[in-house]
Amino acid sequence: MLSETARVARAEDAIAGLLPDGWSCARCDGSPETDLTLSIRGPDGVVGVVAVAAKARVAPGTVPALAAQLARVAPASPMVIADWLSPLTRAALTAAGVGYLDLTGNADVRLSRPGLLLRTIGAAKDPAPPASTLGSLRGTGAARAVRALLDFTPPYGVRELAAASGASAPVISRVATLLAADALVQRDPRGTVTEVSWVDVLRRWVEDYPFPGIERGMGYLDPRGLVVFTRKLTMLQLPWAATGTLGVPFGVAVAPLTLATVYLDAPERAARELGLTPADTGANVLLIGVGESNERLRSSRGPDGVWRCAPSQVAADLLKGPGRGSSEGEALIEWMRAKESGWRKRPS
Repeated sequence: MLSETARVARAEDAIAGLLPDGWSCARCDGSPETDLTLSIRGPDGVVGVVAVAAKARVAPGTVPALAAQLARVAPASPMVIADWLSPLTRAALTAAGVGYLDLTGNADVRLSRPGLLLRTIGAAKDPAPPASTLGSLRGTGAARAVRALLDFTPPYGVRELAAASGASAPVISRVATLLAADALVQRDPRGTVTEVSWVDVLRRWVEDYPFPGIERGMGYLDPRGLVVFTRKLTMLQLPWAATGTLGVPFGVAVAPLTLATVYLDAPERAARELGLTPADTGANVLLIGVGESNERLRSSRGPDGVWRCAPSQVAADLLKGPGRGSSEGEALIEWMRAKESGWRKRPS
């Protein structure tokens, strides 16, 4: 890991290297609130000041405090530099009006006077992650643990959550530790989970989450259309649960249904019983075999007879699935914010 002096020097060089021809930057007298203060001069001679905080890592949850710290150096433009900044952290900095630069090349540098906007893209993944018993949220065990943290309202102990969710207690503990490092989960000294920033946890999971339909899904065509298919599906005796657009909670319209996505134990048998035709192109039905993480966990049946996966699973599938799912996923997240008490429960 770089020393603060080396980090600041490299960041200064990186900012200078990003500036267009005719622009320049230099260090100037700073403030106790900053690790580096730069004056940036435009080609017309107008000078702007940037107040920089230099950190090895920045967790999303620490951004408000950093923004408040740098705001005390007004009218300088606030900026954070770090070895690497995660997508969640970069989004939090942008929302707080703080510029950033990491040493892999992710940058968003803004000045209103002189007018300047610099954006570059660097590494999407941490090139030197900290030592941890769990390096990512990928995998069936992590999926069960994340879903448990999302679906149940804290406070709860690890064993209590494991008993309520069916996830492994050791894996829940490791996942909670990983998320706590980014301030997305709060735990008290005894290890009890006291707070979960569930929207950010969901987004962090999606960074590592592979949409199951790619490996386990099979496309089919119901020539009579999705209204008829849905009616037949509600009468299917095999265990199943819908995700994607069909899995959005009953009465919540985010988009017209063009692809029905369903988790089943036996997709091929279900396809025969539903009268579907295999389709490499033009499919309007996607049947996905249930994995070890059991995507149907905590599914519920709506008044229309459709079994739907839990909103946390549906949101992840929409955000990572094919087509326009990302915008549908964002719409579902907004519904989840508004109806949190309806889909998140206390462990029992």
